[in-house]
Amino acid sequence: MAYLTLAVLGLCTIGQAIEPPNIVLFVVDDLGIGDVGSFGNDSLRTPYIDSICKNGVKLEHDLASAALCTPSRAAMMTSRYAVRSGMSHVIMSLMVANGLPRSEWTLPQMLKQEGYATALIGKWHLGWNRGMLDQYFNPINYGFNHFFGLPTGIIKDIGGKQEIIQELGGDAMLMKIMGICLITSGLMAYFLSKRIGITMALMSVGFIGTCFVMLKTNGITNATLVRNDRIIEMPANLTTITRRLIDEGQSFVKTQRAKREPFFLEMSWLHVHTFLHPQPPFKGSSKHGPYGDAVEETDWAIGQIMKTLEELGISDDTLIYFTSDHGGDKTEIDEKGRMVGGWNGIFRGGKIDGGQEGAIRVPTCIQWPSGLTKGKVISEPTSHMDLMPTIAAIVGTHMPKDRHIDGKSILPLLTGEEKRTPHDFFFHYKETELMAIRHRPREGDAVYKLHYVWPGWQPGTDTWPSLLSALKGKGTVLKPPRLFNVVADPKELNPLDTKVEPYAGIVKKIEEARLLHEESLVGSVPSIQPGLSQFFSLHRSVFVDYAWQYISDEMDKAWHAFNLY
Repeated sequence: MAYLTLAVLGLCTIGQAIEPPNIVLFVVDDLGIGDVGSFGNDSLRTPYIDSICKNGVKLEHDLASAALCTPSRAAMMTSRYAVRSGMSHVIMSLMVANGLPRSEWTLPQMLKQEGYATALIGKWHLGWNRGMLDQYFNPINYGFNHFFGLPTGIIKDIGGKQEIIQELGGDAMLMKIMGICLITSGLMAYFLSKRIGITMALMSVGFIGTCFVMLKTNGITNATLVRNDRIIEMPANLTTITRRLIDEGQSFVKTQRAKREPFFLEMSWLHVHTFLHPQPPFKGSSKHGPYGDAVEETDWAIGQIMKTLEELGISDDTLIYFTSDHGGDKTEIDEKGRMVGGWNGIFRGGKIDGGQEGAIRVPTCIQWPSGLTKGKVISEPTSHMDLMPTIAAIVGTHMPKDRHIDGKSILPLLTGEEKRTPHDFFFHYKETELMAIRHRPREGDAVYKLHYVWPGWQPGTDTWPSLLSALKGKGTVLKPPRLFNVVADPKELNPLDTKVEPYAGIVKKIEEARLLHEESLVGSVPSIQPGLSQFFSLHRSVFVDYAWQYISDEMDKAWHAFNLY
């Protein structure tokens, strides 16, 4: 295994070497930057997360590469924008035949090559089946030696109630969807009966039954708890799941310590995405209802892994990277219309708002006692995609040369060797649409962001009417684009005057960068919109191709009408 010289870290005398650290990655689902004590919250208790920030390096301007789970996590694992791998959309079901291409080179693959034992505990959400229950996109095919968790994550239906259907109009919406299924099955039966003699009644009953089973069992089939490649529980028991994730993570750490092997452990928590499932003593203990309970339970869970590292005497030699996959969800409301999702502090917007600060500013801290000075705060813009190149620099390996890598090593920034981010530009997407570009000039303190599209928020707010409208809404195209200095104006309330410099000069530089970026995307894997036709693609052999073409559009409409995630 390669070693990182202390000359790079500036820790001791030149010529000595330090063995690369164990690595623990904590990823919380949908956590807002304002939900953490170290980032400004004074009403939720997050002592363990706060200790990571206090004893490590706090990244005040860290950015998720996307404002949704799948593209953000794909980018973190590959150091590449999700548009390059075809992962721009959210994977909604185990039966969507789409996932992270196996040609991508991932963080666990890199570390496994360097002699690390690797494990993913918790949420994956980068695909599962490509063919009939083949687990083609199982994380063990991407460099993880061990996987224990859910292939997708927690959605509302997993909580035991069909809350997705209820949000869309309850039984009336269910009847509408079933009506579409009836019409679609009739069309299918008609075309098939014309060609191969299958009766309309038989096909109608079969397809309606399939639609009904799909709708009624969506929560059960996606609440699948897996160990490596074996389903061990379906549906997953949410009353015990957090404790079981902790136990699994602790067991992995203890096993690798006994073997004296370096390890990479990703603890990808199911909290605080809904369905929320906090358990005693946290249930009902916070000031902010089930969401606050879930935040505090997650902090406690993180603390249990940290205590294990301390008990084994390996805390100093372990790099801990804590973050959220994107901003908090501001469209979450309860039955009384009250917001019950995350808080993004002073920043506007939230989950799904691809270019907004509240959607992509994340609470990130890195602790490594043997390698980094504690208490350091970095306000330069950084990215989730920097994680892989930074770890590559630490363990002494290299990023692949045969593809475009968007992340950069921020090790010199972390150690104080450099004062400025290695990035000049960041590109902010909503699915495949470029929403905004951030520019950090070489001189001065400003960080500019040029918005091409503005969200369709409710008047006087920074929130969409609903999650469905946020997912499907296109927003308003800005002509001319709106430019902000997010350092001087982090709330983005006062756009720069388009008729006065530096507007024209900054926009010119950003536009030049946009063209180069778009050129670099040529030849990338196209992003696939997961729809109902993909849901059934695992079973497509039962349909005749020409019949499928007639009905796939109508099926997609039904799927998007009912599935919010």
